[in-house]
Amino acid sequence: MIYFLKGVVEEQGSDYLALDVNGVGYLAYASSRLLGAVDIGEVVKLYVYTNFSEMAGTTLYAFQTLEERTLFETLLSVSGAGAKVGLALFSSLTPADIIQAITMQDGKMLTVAKGVGPKLGERIVRELKGKMGALPVGADGGKVEQTVTSNVALEAVSALTNLGYRANDAQQAVSAVIASLGDSASFDVVFKASLQELR
Repeated sequence: MIYFLKGVVEEQGSDYLALDVNGVGYLAYASSRLLGAVDIGEVVKLYVYTNFSEMAGTTLYAFQTLEERTLFETLLSVSGAGAKVGLALFSSLTPADIIQAITMQDGKMLTVAKGVGPKLGERIVRELKGKMGALPVGADGGKVEQTVTSNVALEAVSALTNLGYRANDAQQAVSAVIASLGDSASFDVVFKASLQELR
């Protein structure tokens, strides 16, 4: 199994890139987020998930960090969520956003990805509930500090993400408000103060 590839980006398509590794060309599918982060001619190190199937043969999927690849593999364990859905999620959301949606059981948040309807979004968060563990990663692969734990805080973060704010931004705002007002603050107070924090 290929663990990672380090080489020069030779070509990019709408959903793939070609990597020259010491004169050998590897084609790997990737999210639009990753494709937008690298340029042709750039030397990159990408972690690879290898998929084998009788119909398609060997297919490679590339990720910027090992944690992203692990999250992708976890998503593939959900019935109905194949590699195409996984890449769509990575294209529309950061890894931290995906993990936050699963942690908060907010399937609606995942429906921004192409091919992910309400039923599949709910299935993903339901089947992966409690499986995130120490997996949380940021967009750059860094660990995301899990500071939002109370029910009021979780409800506030969920309400903010439903308004269109990114989960990471919402969590930071709510965490700051909770730290200032204390754990006894009501939902209304926390929500309104968090909105002010985000503006």
